[in-house]
Amino acid sequence: MTKEEFRLLFERALEIAAENADKQVGRPVPRSFEIEMHGGVIPGVIPHSRIMKKDDAFEVYLAPDRFYRVINVSVSRVSKDVSTVRISISGHTPGPFNETWNQPPGNGPFKQVFATEVTVVK
Repeated sequence: MTKEEFRLLFERALEIAAENADKQVGRPVPRSFEIEMHGGVIPGVIPHSRIMKKDDAFEVYLAPDRFYRVINVSVSRVSKDVSTVRISISGHTPGPFNETWNQPPGNGPFKQVFATEVTVVK
């Protein structure tokens, strides 16, 4: 899978997370995203929990034949202009694409989860 193909999966995962949050908060949430990253080793970024821009978070792409197995995605916070998406990378050893979560089929490693509560900042 090319980096561009993976980028499309990543962006679709963010959009689905926003659609899920729309339902949770009862109104459309912003489609401008910041990422709260947990887990994984991302080159050039301090490890563990950190807030980053969407394009920086795309570094969850490892290589054409090596992927994190499960990447949980959920909107955890919304403000007037930004939705914060929590991304949690599982501790599984990365492997080939056919060993990723991929449920429903076509989603690759991206697993939609629901925050217990989406914080709404007014």
